[in-house]
Amino acid sequence: MKMRKTEFNKFTWHNLTDNSEEEIRYLRDNFEFEQGHMQDCANPPLRPKIDFSEKYIFIVLLFPVYNRKTGVVSISEIDIFTNKDFIITLHKNEVNVMLDLAQKMENEPREREKYQNKDAIEFLLDILENLDLSLYPILNHVSWDIDAIDNQLFTSRERQLINKILAIKRNIVAICKTMRAQKNVLSELRLQSKDYFGSRSIGKAQEIQFSRIINLSSDLWTHLENHKATIDAIHQTNESLISFRLNDIMKTLTIFSVIVFPLTLLAAIFGMNTLGGMPFMGTGGFWKIIGMMIIGVMFMFYLFKSHKWI
Repeated sequence: MKMRKTEFNKFTWHNLTDNSEEEIRYLRDNFEFEQGHMQDCANPPLRPKIDFSEKYIFIVLLFPVYNRKTGVVSISEIDIFTNKDFIITLHKNEVNVMLDLAQKMENEPREREKYQNKDAIEFLLDILENLDLSLYPILNHVSWDIDAIDNQLFTSRERQLINKILAIKRNIVAICKTMRAQKNVLSELRLQSKDYFGSRSIGKAQEIQFSRIINLSSDLWTHLENHKATIDAIHQTNESLISFRLNDIMKTLTIFSVIVFPLTLLAAIFGMNTLGGMPFMGTGGFWKIIGMMIIGVMFMFYLFKSHKWI
């Protein structure tokens, strides 16, 4: 079983790094959690939420995970059971914040000592704040990708940019999915936390931290909306450039067709097998017809130019 247990004076942290049958069985055997919450852990609902049970709080949070090699943002879920006596985190060990925290609790006595006499709510708030702070580097990567696309506009590479633009939009959608309801979850946790952690454990410092975390969520959402608006504008500009170039090509082909059609008609007429009735068939007839074609081409160019079609 993938589980690490860290005991402090006032609470215990159970960190489960998988949601397989073995981890779910451990929760069922050692805690009295509701069946619906167990099902949510075994089959992630992929939406942030918070439920207040009689003895504990159940929180589902989603966080983006950025793959540096592929540049793709995936979604990872973190399930939290908590009250004043314990904090249980259940996740796939994909979020670096949880990975780093587990390593610090195991290898750095100073970090464990930091929470030795603190309440569970302080440990939980630090987790939530660090999770939010970890999103800024991901948004920075998105911003850099957007800037790189922006610099490549108007370089006649519009078709090559389409896949890159859509990849960025996919990543932004994934991050939006994780952040959309997080502020509401944190606000509800703030309102109900005294009933589960005790009024003494929620002091001025904790109230300030709650406000800071909620403000972080709002700030992250603002950055995300800005990125979304920017990439949408770039996408629209790129599509306009592609449309303009296609229209320009179609205009050129149309002009070419209109010029060639009369010449083809003239050549077809003079290519008929008629005897005695075809004009200009005497001496130098071929060159006379070629001259007519050249005059026709010059007239068509003059007509298009005068109407500003070319």
